[in-house]
Order: sequence, then structure tokens, then C-alpha cells
Amino acid sequence: MRGYIVALLALIISANYAQTQEWLMTVPQKATFSVASNPLNRSSVIAGNYSRGFLASTDGGSTWQELSVGDISGTSQISTLLFHPRDTTVLFAGGVGFTGLDRSTDAGMTWENVLKDPIGSRFEVSSNGSITFHPGRPDTMYLIRASPGVIFRSVNRGENWDSLGAIPGMTGTDRMRALAICPDADSAHIMLACGRRSTIYRSSNGGKTWVSTGYAFGGQPDTDGSQIRWSPTTPGKVYATAQYSLIQNTGNGGLHVSTDYGATWAVMKFRDTSLYALEVFPTKSGDEIFVGGSQLSTTNPALKGDSIIYRSPDGGVTWQDLSNVTWTDNELGELAANVWGFALVQVDGHNEVLMATEVGIYRSAAVTSVHTNAAPVSEISMRSSGTTVLVTMPNDFYSGTYAISSMLGQVIALGTIHGDGIQRIELSGYPTAPYLVRVVAGDRVGAMITIR
Repeated sequence: MRGYIVALLALIISANYAQTQEWLMTVPQKATFSVASNPLNRSSVIAGNYSRGFLASTDGGSTWQELSVGDISGTSQISTLLFHPRDTTVLFAGGVGFTGLDRSTDAGMTWENVLKDPIGSRFEVSSNGSITFHPGRPDTMYLIRASPGVIFRSVNRGENWDSLGAIPGMTGTDRMRALAICPDADSAHIMLACGRRSTIYRSSNGGKTWVSTGYAFGGQPDTDGSQIRWSPTTPGKVYATAQYSLIQNTGNGGLHVSTDYGATWAVMKFRDTSLYALEVFPTKSGDEIFVGGSQLSTTNPALKGDSIIYRSPDGGVTWQDLSNVTWTDNELGELAANVWGFALVQVDGHNEVLMATEVGIYRSAAVTSVHTNAAPVSEISMRSSGTTVLVTMPNDFYSGTYAISSMLGQVIALGTIHGDGIQRIELSGYPTAPYLVRVVAGDRVGAMITIR
């Protein structure tokens, strides 16, 4: 399926319906277990599917192409799929049915396994929240294995890994789901982890040793700490969601908060709801929080979780119910309205939120307070115009190199760029197909996938 382009059209709805519906489907009937936008270009987004398949978009989720992590096969779920924060042609993938972590250095065209169990045992990475990057040294990254809960570290963009520490006392069906490093560079020695032990763990020495905070989400072994996100606006503030699967454990879910770097915790909201997805975006008025529910079993209507979405525009003071969604079944014929993640994207200069669910990807332009439309962080900005790729060179750089590759990773052309301002890379002489165009100027990188 590699290189096969599809245009997945959004559902056609009436104007009256659009006024009442917060979410519109952009990828119908295709389970997605992870979603991430490019931190240097919010128009670029990736989402993980079944059987090593994933979806990529360069227009904020309006149209998509189908790719794969290696060969399409098996019943795996890509629950981990994300960009490197500095060189976003580097992608990472893992999840259910994977043997550790796979990495691509050409925007997802080719992949190699970079972390696996030395004796071939099962090695799963539960979610995008299981990988975190050092705030001051983004080439240094950390990963927590689902079981056993070993923390691994790479200092070279995931090429090589060493075991760093482990969550103590894990047994049986215990599984770790989330790992988070403090985003303040001078406090990056503080790390938090949670999973199926209903407890939050904390390290104060960069992940080498771990202790329980003593805070149990609900006190029941059925409870999973599912995701952890640090506040992007308030130092020391951090959020976590909790998931449960048994009706007798109602009260073990919800959104939880700490204001002292994860040392102590309290329930913030939704204690009776099983929550998995969690994202926090910065706004001028503080944190904008999105939470989404999920259930491993959706047959008991008394369990509150699947099909539930909430948003707070003001750090948890007030909440908006966004659960008005037209749910459909997925490609397996299952109607499991579990929410697995959110991503902030940019479409035609405005911000939207994408939501990954087990029945497809939804989008909304009406539910976010993030209105900052600053230029992308990437020093090398690129956009497509017909058969031409327009490259905006970074300040003080007057030369660079570019490479044009096929979707199979074959390098088709190499060249140089000279001059400041906007430079042109012409694709008119190539056959009609998708291409990866990558530009390097000094230590700065830009890349995009475009269709000739």
C-alpha cells in the first residue's frame, strides 16, 4: 500500500446540521489509535491504524494518503506514531503487535527497528504519551516499555538505546502507559509515569530510580493511569487521566491534577468517567484541555467512557460537552466510539483540532481557543505551488542542498539552492506521483511530501 494515494472526502452535511455538530468526519470507518501533528508545521499530520498501516496528510487533515510501517500485515495497532521535535522527517512508530520501536528518517517512506527485546519477547509501546523528549536537548528522548516497565534513553534521535531505570514492583498484568518529563529545562530531572497499577510514579533523577507518589487514581487494580500532560502555561502543573473497565469500579476514572511537579495530586473532574485521551494546548487565558473517554468493553451502557468528549478553555474551571458526534462503525464492522487522541493542526491559516477514534478521524474548527497563527518554528518553510516547491531560506543562510525522493525511499535527484528569500525547486519534469522533498541548510532542516 506504500505510495498509494487516496483522497478521503469529508461527509457532506447540511448547513443546519453543521451548526449543531462540533465534529465532522474526515477519515470515515478507519480505526485510528494515535494522531500527531508536525510541531514545526501544523499542516502536516500522521495517524496510526491497524496492521502497520498509517495515514499522512499535508493539508491539516483535509486529504490523506495511506502508508505503512514496513509491510501491511497482521493485526497490529499503531498506538505510537509521532514526529521528532527538531527534525520532523524522523518519525517513530510502535504499539500492539510491534516488537519495540521502529524509526523512519525519510518522513515515513522506509523504516527500521531501532529498539527491541534482546531475546525476542513481546515489546509494546502503549501510546504517544509513552515517549518524551528532553526540553533542552531534543535529540535525547525517553521511552517506557509497557511491560516490564523499563525506561529507555536515546541521545541520538532514537538510533541507539540504553536501559535507564524501571518502575518497581510490577507483576502479572501490570502495564505502563505514560511517561512525561518536566518541560522546564532546569527541572527536566523530574519525570512521571503511570499505567495499570492505579498509581503515579515519580523520578527526581532523570528516570534512573522511581518511587510511588502514593496517589492511587481509584485504589482498584482495574484502574489504569492512561495519559500525563504537563501544563504549557503554568510551571509545575501537570494533568493525568484514568481509565477503568468494571462497573463496580465506577469512581476510579477522571481527570487529575498536580500543582507541585507531580509530588501530590487531587481529582479535578469526571471521577465517574473512564478517560484515556488527554491533550493540553496553550492559550492567552491559560490551558485548553481536551479529554476523551474509552472502554475496553463497550457492551455495558452503564460504563461511562466511550463516546464522551469534554473541553475546558480555562484550565479546568469550566467545561464544554463535545460528545455530539455522529458515530459509525469502523472497517471491522465494530461500533466502538473510543477516543484515543487529539492533535492541533493548521488549515489555510486557521487552527483546528483533529480527534483520533476507533471509528475514524474527526475534525473541528469550532472547539479551540488557540488562535495564535505565528509562523512555523521551522527555520526552513516549504510549500507546494503547482509543480514547484517554494522554499523560504532561513535568515543568514544563502545556500543549501535538497533531495527529491520517491515514496519508496529512492533518491531521484540531488541539488543545491543559492540565494536568500524564496527559492524554487521544480518538479515539472518528473512523472505524476507523490515525492518527498527535503532541504538542508547548515544545521536546519525542512521537508514536505508533495504530489507532482
